[in-house]
Amino acid sequence: MYARLRFLKVANVVLYLGPLSAGMAGLGWGMVAPFVSVFVLWLMTVRPEQWPTSAAEWRTGRALGAALTQVLSQVLLVTVLLGLGRGFVGLAGLELSLNPLLPLCVSIAAIFLSRIVWDARDAAAAGVFLDEDAEAAGGSYAEAKALAAIVPLLTLAEDVDEAKLRERLEVVLSGPGASHRLAALASALSNSERGHAALRRATLTWATEPEIVAPGRVPNALSVAFQLSDGNADLLRLFLPRALALVAAFPDRASGLPSPVTLRQAAETVLEAGPDSDVPRYMWVDLSDGLMALARSVETATAKAGAAADQRPDTRRGAPSPV
Repeated sequence: MYARLRFLKVANVVLYLGPLSAGMAGLGWGMVAPFVSVFVLWLMTVRPEQWPTSAAEWRTGRALGAALTQVLSQVLLVTVLLGLGRGFVGLAGLELSLNPLLPLCVSIAAIFLSRIVWDARDAAAAGVFLDEDAEAAGGSYAEAKALAAIVPLLTLAEDVDEAKLRERLEVVLSGPGASHRLAALASALSNSERGHAALRRATLTWATEPEIVAPGRVPNALSVAFQLSDGNADLLRLFLPRALALVAAFPDRASGLPSPVTLRQAAETVLEAGPDSDVPRYMWVDLSDGLMALARSVETATAKAGAAADQRPDTRRGAPSPV
């Protein structure tokens, strides 16, 4: 998906080459309207979140105002590019003659290139956005896509074979957008009274596998694992040794865990909840000690990471050398 994002930037350059070359050929104001139409169509293709999605929405004053703003911005952009083209030719003392359709076809080709390499909805589902505005607009779609993806897991029987469950889980959580689907799954499993004990355990195990944590492609894996285990003695017994081992092996991933303050608060909460449960008191004490040990490990790892960042030499040109 990120490779497609780079190709989209190339298509963006092709789009701009149209009015730029038209200006270099001395084509005048008659080209503004065709190029603005092409640029607006390109925006609708690449950034559908910025345009109304229904006839009723188009009839609202807010939508019409936003659309008019988009069109006027493209008028300004096309005018500037035409002017730049004329300026380049004037400074170079050159004369360029082009058929008016040629620059227009260049910009139209950018629309087809963009449509081939980029689909805004698929990108949103994978958690890839052009900018913060696109992310804000596409976030709800990504969440809906993630919820739809985890439904097959939530419909599995409680006594499903462990190997089959693991296989299904890996299929759902693999590929781009895994962090969205994992967060949706954790939210669905947050209420332990709804069952899904096997799925909850399998998800925690998956989220604390070294091959998932080490590359950092699912940055919320460890925090989700802690979320699933919080307050559950059996899951905490599974989570704590795995988390301690991961922090020791990959200290740069310790930031994915809750803060030391949160872990210490969880340790205190565990001790308070212990007497009211069927789990022996000594086990809650051990789990509380484990959470405190994890808090210290995270604290040490993040402190070392900060110290290493401070000691990294500044290679920027002109940066003062330490005295």
